Amino acid sequence: MNRLANHLLSQHSFYPLYPPMEDTPVDFSLAPEALQIPCNLDILILSSDLAHFVKVLSIGDKNDGEEQAKCICVNPGRLARGEGAGFFVELNYGGSPDSTSASVISIWTLNYRV
Repeated sequence: MNRLANHLLSQHSFYPLYPPMEDTPVDFSLAPEALQIPCNLDILILSSDLAHFVKVLSIGDKNDGEEQAKCICVNPGRLARGEGAGFFVELNYGGSPDSTSASVISIWTLNYRV
């Protein structure tokens, strides 16, 4: 997931393949408005069935001498998993990724607190 999130951020596109495959049945005439990430993000939430995580990613080239922009990438997982409890993210945004905290919390744990 770390590499996938880095690809999304470096390509500035929510479509994960660049250039896109020719035989993909997608209307790319709408792609600039629908799939482009217009600017550097502070937070990127990618919900999926994969393992939940919170990572701070660096955006941009490492060799240009400037300080790299950062983005917090979060995969909270699913809120509900079949008949069982899932996960959610508690996010405290402080104006930038450096002053933001995030943690993935299990709903199962919340059900059994005293």
